[in-house]
Amino acid sequence: MAVIETISLKLAEGASPVAFASANSVVEAEYLPAQQGYNSGSRVTTLTDDGTWTISLRWDSAADAAASMAGFMTAPETQDFLSLVDADSLSMNQIVEVPPASPPRLENARRLYLEGIRDGNARAAVEAYTGDRYTQHSTGVRDGVEGFVEFFEPFIERNPERQIDIVRSFVDGRFVFVQAAQELNGGETRWVTTDLFDTDGNEKIIEHWDVIHALGGENPGGHTQVDGATEITDLHLTEANKDVVRRLLTEAFCEEPTAPLSDFISGETYINHNPDAPDGLESLLEMDRSSRANGEALFYREVHHIIGQGNFVVSFAHQVWNSIDYAAFDIFRLENGMIVEHWDNVETLPPADELVNSGKF
Repeated sequence: MAVIETISLKLAEGASPVAFASANSVVEAEYLPAQQGYNSGSRVTTLTDDGTWTISLRWDSAADAAASMAGFMTAPETQDFLSLVDADSLSMNQIVEVPPASPPRLENARRLYLEGIRDGNARAAVEAYTGDRYTQHSTGVRDGVEGFVEFFEPFIERNPERQIDIVRSFVDGRFVFVQAAQELNGGETRWVTTDLFDTDGNEKIIEHWDVIHALGGENPGGHTQVDGATEITDLHLTEANKDVVRRLLTEAFCEEPTAPLSDFISGETYINHNPDAPDGLESLLEMDRSSRANGEALFYREVHHIIGQGNFVVSFAHQVWNSIDYAAFDIFRLENGMIVEHWDNVETLPPADELVNSGKF
């Protein structure tokens, strides 16, 4: 569990505030970046009128904070800092950063899924958890309560055994994202589903987009479409991380790229959960080079939604690959401003004459 560490201190008698500020900068620039679990950019230093300096920073765990403090007292980069501090004034505390309770809009989305589909209560769930309107973009499902019931009551009858596991869920303002693994009739069919919900002022669901794809086994990197990291961290970096993903899709994965993929994806760690892809930036670069050379480029024609919660960002976009149009959800995990893990889910766009609603977007 992540912790916020706060240190309060006063300077030793005769110590210069200017010298301390300089020594403090050295700690931030040279000591902390090398420490396990330190959240880069989270450290803030303030000075009050009574001469109290307060330093706050964020760690992935209390153990990481303790290990850093143990080394702090003897590290060469910290000695000037320590020499200027009144040791008797030094105090430190840690606050466990507890994730917020699930907001009602997330619970409404989860319950629509689990109570309505898994538990077989389609009408009761859609009436309980949707608002004055329910605009639908799922292939084959009409708008409104009756459209949901019309589709899912026969689905429930055809599939008496329904196992649904919510793997990841994120909330960004009024939007909720859910990734789920579904197994029907004892494994007869297995699906990975990705769903985006819009909600109203009462936190009830008013619009829904989804992509559904067969759930397979391990890819060349040994990963599945749903395994991997799930912990939400770095809530203070949500908007910055969303901007990284937005630029990746609109600058590097556009039809005519203006920036390299390496500006956004880590060259050290890149875990790929795509069913056919190996890990690593170099593998992705080779895929991009070869597909473009063969006239089969993968690019994003239009990004419709980007939502994020801390270190996770989700995009929903119109993707083109080998001249085929897809609705695509991508999930990205970021560390230190770079993408280090990726999941995706794609579905071909249905022909216009087969639509029973306004379409995938």
